[in-house]
Amino acid sequence: MTEAEKRRLRYLTRRGLLELDIVLTRFMQSRFETLSESELEIFRDILDWQDQDFWAIVNGYQDVPDEKYQALITLIRSA
Repeated sequence: MTEAEKRRLRYLTRRGLLELDIVLTRFMQSRFETLSESELEIFRDILDWQDQDFWAIVNGYQDVPDEKYQALITLIRSA
C-alpha cells in the first residue's frame, strides 16, 4: 500500500461518532504502522461500515459480519 493510500485510511478514521473517533485514534497511534498489507486491506473494508454498526461491533453488541474481520476488530478493541 502506498503512503498516499495510508494517508487516505488515516483520514477515513475521522468519524461522526465521538466514541468511535476515540477508539480509532488510539488504534492508529498504537497499531496502524505495524499492520500487514492484508490487514490494511481488511481495515479499508471495515472503514466502509456505517458508524453505528462499526461501534456496535467494536463494543461486542453486534457480531462481526465475517470471520476475516475478527483479528483486526480484536486489535482495535485492544487499543
